[in-house]
Amino acid sequence: MSLFSYQAIDAKGRRQKGEVEADSERGGRQLLKAQGLVVRSIAPVEQLKKGKGGANDQKTSHLNGADTVLFLQQLATLTSAGMPLVESLASIALGMDRRKARSAVVTIRQSVLEGGSLAEALRDQQMDDVVCNMIAAGEETGQLEAVAARLAELLEHRQELQQELLSATLYPTIILGFGMLVMLFLMAFVVPQVVTVFERSGGNLPLLTKMVIAASNFLRADGGWLIVAVAGLILGYKMAMRQALLRGRRDELLLRLPGIGPLLARIDTARFARTFGMLLNGGVPALAAIHIANQNWSMLPLRRLGESAKDSLREGGLLSDALKVGGMVPHMAVQLLAVGEQSGTLDTMLLRVAEHFEREVSRGLKRMLTVAEPLLVLLMALGVGAMAMAILLPIAEMNELVR
Repeated sequence: MSLFSYQAIDAKGRRQKGEVEADSERGGRQLLKAQGLVVRSIAPVEQLKKGKGGANDQKTSHLNGADTVLFLQQLATLTSAGMPLVESLASIALGMDRRKARSAVVTIRQSVLEGGSLAEALRDQQMDDVVCNMIAAGEETGQLEAVAARLAELLEHRQELQQELLSATLYPTIILGFGMLVMLFLMAFVVPQVVTVFERSGGNLPLLTKMVIAASNFLRADGGWLIVAVAGLILGYKMAMRQALLRGRRDELLLRLPGIGPLLARIDTARFARTFGMLLNGGVPALAAIHIANQNWSMLPLRRLGESAKDSLREGGLLSDALKVGGMVPHMAVQLLAVGEQSGTLDTMLLRVAEHFEREVSRGLKRMLTVAEPLLVLLMALGVGAMAMAILLPIAEMNELVR
């Protein structure tokens, strides 16, 4: 018998820490499961002591997002075909293209061979808590292949949403950055040469040209300090956002912005609903599931709302009543969740809410991109056009003076 240290979540959603005596990690998990606990981590006490002493400083290989989706898809396919878990992991390792991903899967297989659980092996690879907890629930309920398939679907939806967000911001950023570079080039190299000719002519310069020349002189004289100031502002902003109070106020302002606020609320609602629904569908208790799902809120006001919803569930309240406080969660989501609670199909309704708002977010991003593209092109054209006019107007006056 060995002594194992564990961290778990009880039926009321509270974190529990302690030690349990068992013959293996699997046996310890079964003992804790019999006590109504959902295990988040369990490891031999001796191993933890060695880790604290610095004996194991070796870096761990990780699976990226695409590797994780491929791993879960292949795991679901192979295990549903009846292949043992160890052989499935060996086959998955051979199919990995990246060396680090292949090494990570080999490490996971070795941990399983030594008697550990798959969820604990994934947690050692610093996988997301949602993945580890759902895999643990699948192992305990004997539905590993179904849970792996649902997890792959969840991660695919998450990646698609991230790609849409990236696409919506990348193109406007490229256009704006290119326009700024063109204007900086003109002001730093073209305008000074033209100014020399203007000064020799002795004519009066137009107001627009004087403004451009003043901006050019400032960039040439104090451009370095300007870059330092901008970098200092960015660094100060990042440090300030580490403070929960300041970050919470920023998120509150973002949620109040017309257009942007509802979009951010829909994104967070979709992520929360999909994770919560899949955890419930995978057999995870409601309080443990909402504790994990609350990690998907990126906006602090919504995360605090999710924590209050967890407290409400612990006290026997309704999820829909807790989430409608403050009006931050979309009204349609609250209504659908209320219907799901009344009909006893909360997990199904959560997934339906996620699908609905993922489509809404996709359409909203496309509309924003459709409006932003011509506006940015127009803005860049106005900036470059004003620069050209500032240079061409004095040239026209010089021609008149020559005549």
